[in-house]
Amino acid sequence: MLIDRPGDGPPEYDCIVISDLHLGSAVCQVKLLEEFLVWACQNSRMLVINGDIFDDLNFKRLSRRHFACLKIIRRNSDRPDFRLIWIRGNHDGPADIVSHLVGVDIHDEFIYESAQIRLMILHGDQFDNVVTKHPLLTAFGSFLFGIIQKIAPHNAARWIRSVSKRWQRNGPKVERGAVEHARSNGCEFVTCGHTHQAKSSVVDGIHYFNTGTWTEKSPCPFLGVRGHHIELEFWPLPTAQPPAPPADAASSIPASPPSPSTPG
Repeated sequence: MLIDRPGDGPPEYDCIVISDLHLGSAVCQVKLLEEFLVWACQNSRMLVINGDIFDDLNFKRLSRRHFACLKIIRRNSDRPDFRLIWIRGNHDGPADIVSHLVGVDIHDEFIYESAQIRLMILHGDQFDNVVTKHPLLTAFGSFLFGIIQKIAPHNAARWIRSVSKRWQRNGPKVERGAVEHARSNGCEFVTCGHTHQAKSSVVDGIHYFNTGTWTEKSPCPFLGVRGHHIELEFWPLPTAQPPAPPADAASSIPASPPSPSTPG
């Protein structure tokens, strides 16, 4: 489905990257996310969702607004003037389930390349040895945090998740691993998610960006690429007027699709 841009002019962004939406989580900024997705699909040539679109694959946790976000993604997945890329995250589960639900192929990593830049995009969990070496501990932590979200106030749940990420010290590990991986693939720029800590830095000549998460208080981070210019930005933009979602965004979405047999 084509979406007309204001003035029918060219899109402002060549590529937009977001990560760690965690749909299904009680602390997902889903209202802002719904507005952002409509805006991003109107104002960019490519949208890359860099992992962890879901908190887990228990789809009963998804509200109607969560499903509205998925519908926006799906309705724009086959546009001839727009490309949508999905990078696998450690919370996303089996690729066949997710790909069927959203209607896009899933990649382990992706290189955005233009005449000006070469940008490596990957989730970053492969550089986190807590996730790679202790999968049962990671699964238990995710289960425990799911319980915390149900019984604790949202601010407390966000604080606990933030503290756990800092305690793991996975931010520096992901940054180092991503920079070396980008260098080995001839990329001067690299972006990850996973750590939930928005960041931009330059390490030995490699520009590193982390697009944080949409489970913290607004404004929420994304990476914008315009020509040779790459910048970590935040939604809502100071000058952006959030667009209204399509009238049918949630009306025809099933309230509770069947859950897969494989847990997230």
